Amino acid sequence: MTVSSLCNDMLILAVFMLAGFFIREIFKPVQKLFLPSSLIGGLLLLLLGHQAMGIIAVPESFHELPGVLIDIVMASLVFGVNFNREKISSYLDYSCVTMTSYGMQMCLGVGLGWILSKIWTGLPQGWGVMGVFSFHGGHGTAAATASAFQKLGVDGNMAVGMVLSTFGLIFAMVVGMAMVNYGIRKGWGTYVKEPKKQPSYFYGGTLPQEKRAASGHTVTTAISINHLALQISWLLAALFLGRTIFHFLGTFIPFFTKLPGVLHGVFGGAILWKILKMTKLDRYVDIKTVKMLSGFFLEIVVFTAMATLNLEFVSTYIVPVLIYTVTICGLTVPLIFYLSYRFCKDEWFEKACMAFGAATGNTSTGLALVRAIDPDSQSGAGDTHGVYSTIMSWKDIYVGLTPVWLMNGIALTFGVGFVMMIGFAVTGFVFFNRRKRR
Repeated sequence: MTVSSLCNDMLILAVFMLAGFFIREIFKPVQKLFLPSSLIGGLLLLLLGHQAMGIIAVPESFHELPGVLIDIVMASLVFGVNFNREKISSYLDYSCVTMTSYGMQMCLGVGLGWILSKIWTGLPQGWGVMGVFSFHGGHGTAAATASAFQKLGVDGNMAVGMVLSTFGLIFAMVVGMAMVNYGIRKGWGTYVKEPKKQPSYFYGGTLPQEKRAASGHTVTTAISINHLALQISWLLAALFLGRTIFHFLGTFIPFFTKLPGVLHGVFGGAILWKILKMTKLDRYVDIKTVKMLSGFFLEIVVFTAMATLNLEFVSTYIVPVLIYTVTICGLTVPLIFYLSYRFCKDEWFEKACMAFGAATGNTSTGLALVRAIDPDSQSGAGDTHGVYSTIMSWKDIYVGLTPVWLMNGIALTFGVGFVMMIGFAVTGFVFFNRRKRR
């Protein structure tokens, strides 16, 4: 690959990214399912590519980009993570709900995946764990896990992850809105008596002038360094630090050389952010811009992963993937709503909608469900989820660890998921059971 060919590949990416954006703008049903433009554009290129219509050649570099760029995305996850002890104690009840469902999806996912692989023998090794990362993390986290599998010599999980993430989004919005309507009729909502329709710009279209917000703030003068150049340098430095540490440890303990690259970003980002905080150099970091850059790379990851999806694989194994989705997501519904009712003292229904949307689609779908029953943003469900994400950010290490574990069978992954599920459920019933029977 040359620099010139890479530039040409990026031109194709840009054209189809724009095509995906305008398709989403024109076709309103697509907006209501929260399918991102990058997914739509990548799917369009896939259909026009050699696997389907054969009109356009999908660049070879697109096969490699998800595995490379996702390491940078993972480094950004821990930038700006600060722990507030008061908030930790206030929001542990919600964390017990969400982490119980996380553990359930992990242990039952690998178990169901193992059973289905006995019937459909061509399914990739360890594919059952893709559910928890696809449903709880969305396309980006699924791509990170699949990249870890690829570096261990296991192909096919990228296709599984992309399909599961898409099915999860659809399930989250369709079933989620049904639960919203049912809950409002039952009187569970705190703020409204009927679901609120959102303004058109909520799903797509141009934002009104008063709703537009700054995407970041410059921290240095342009004479010194371009703002974006400085912020992306922090991200790349975090990944460099992580790789250097793992390479150094690998010279003494070979196990570290076998760990996937996504862990380099997570640990490198955590260590660099801690150093910046201790040395007061965090004033040179703009978290909004870092997250915006992370989102940019994530768009490319999702686009290229979709554009290179193995259509033959998907068509062959669509039945077990559907069975898996319906089973795992179906069990997530009663689990989250029941535990939210039991554990959450205030706004239990709003928090249940937030937790369900985030556990089957992504954070955006959870916020969309909450907005339907909280149009004036009075609920603390969104902030609660943000605090939960901070408290439980340690679980991101499983993205890189579980593929390694699954090379030797499902026992360890199943056991870890089971312990999390039971542990957080018991903690919730012991300390946060708001509705104990007399």
